[in-house]
Parts: sequence; structure tokens; C-alpha cells
Amino acid sequence: MYKCYKDKIVPGTESFSLLPIAGENLLYLTMWVLAGYLLWPVWTPLGLPLLTIIWGVLVVVVQILLKKHNCSGCYYYDKLCHLGWGKISSAMFKQNSGDPNVGMKLSLFYIVPPPAILLTALVFAIIEDPVWIYWSVLVLFITLNVASFPIRKKGCGLCAMRETCPGSAAKSKGTT
Repeated sequence: MYKCYKDKIVPGTESFSLLPIAGENLLYLTMWVLAGYLLWPVWTPLGLPLLTIIWGVLVVVVQILLKKHNCSGCYYYDKLCHLGWGKISSAMFKQNSGDPNVGMKLSLFYIVPPPAILLTALVFAIIEDPVWIYWSVLVLFITLNVASFPIRKKGCGLCAMRETCPGSAAKSKGTT
């Protein structure tokens, strides 16, 4: 575990069950796929959905880097956290092989892209007037993003790393 984390462990769940882990990961995967769909028609030079391709690469790269920089030094390394990422990290990286400062910056991935994708999709939808399915996917994307906040906060609230994890949605007020 990263030295900067050791003093900040709080009581939490030791191991999470697989069904909620699968559900939360499926929620994120669904939101990323919907984002790719919403970006698909926005910019298509030579007929290629370039924004969707860039988005897909970004999701994969950031997820790998998050496992290295956040999860390799976590209390849940080689354990089942509420996302199961400690197990994934241990299969991919040596313990403490990342940099928690980089991990903190990468955690912005869950904050910055959703509103940017929403605004991009809204502008596209207003200008291009796409078919009803595009609007339906946009509403579903918004709904799932809103629903993800309490789900993530609940999982983070049970975590022993909630006060120090860069991606925690359940830190106490005044905790950095």
C-alpha cells in the first residue's frame, strides 16, 4: 500500500460480493458505450466516427492507468473492492507500481467527460435534428449518469480507503 495512504485507513468492508461489483461495472460500461454512440455522428472525416474512436481509446487507456496509479497502492489490492478493481490491478501490475498523484489527476475522468459529452451531443442534436433514437440515447445517458452518483457514493461509503482514495465519492467534509 502507498505510504501516503497507510495512516488514513478507516473501518470498511473487507470484501465485496460479485453481483454488486458486476452491476456497477456494467453501469459504467453502458455509460461509456452510450457516450460512444452519442459521439459517433458528430465528427466523421472520411466516414470514420473519429470522436467515438478517440473516446474508445481514451476509456481503455485511462482505465488501465487508473488500475496502475490508484489501485496498485490501494488497501484493496488483490481484494474485491466495490468495483473489483483491486483484483484487476493485482493481475496487471505489481503492488505500489503507480504514482498516487497521477492517479488523482486520472480520477477526473469520472467528472470531466460526462458534461462535455452531454454538451457536445446537445449541440449536435439541436443543429442536426437527429432521429428520435439519438434523443432517447441522450436521455438514457443523462439518466444513468445521474443514477451513478448515489450508487458510487454508496460503494465508496463502505470502502476502507474512502477518506484517501483519489476517486472516492464518500469523503468526509474537510478531507482532501
